[in-house]
Amino acid sequence: MNMNNTAKRIVMGVIGHDIHVVSNRIIAIALREYGYEVCNLGVDNTAENFLDAAIEFEADAVIVSSLNGEAEHWCNGFGPLFENADKDHVYRYLGGNLVVGNKPVVEVVDKFLKFGFHRVFHRPPNLDVLFESLEIDMLNGKA
Repeated sequence: MNMNNTAKRIVMGVIGHDIHVVSNRIIAIALREYGYEVCNLGVDNTAENFLDAAIEFEADAVIVSSLNGEAEHWCNGFGPLFENADKDHVYRYLGGNLVVGNKPVVEVVDKFLKFGFHRVFHRPPNLDVLFESLEIDMLNGKA
């Protein structure tokens, strides 16, 4: 992983009424170790909280997590919210246990891509896929 990401700014947090904060803190620590500047919103956020923070922090990317399966409710319209605020250049990532039940991963990913996320990680086996995708996207520039 490229450790020279000091110019890249990440807003991250947990969406909805989800209090699963441990993985959120681990991701924030790892991002800082990789040289990113991180604004961690913590838990209990709305899409609007992420947009406001992305504007204020001048973020290059937003990382949204949800572990309680309620992302479908909280993330619908996430992309258009950013687009309407002229922030469609900000990469949008979503990961965790995104839906309740055992829906096929391809179906879940497709749904959230249609909600306006650039990368979706439903029940990933580890965090490597996030960090690898982030590095590639940050090297490529704006979304």
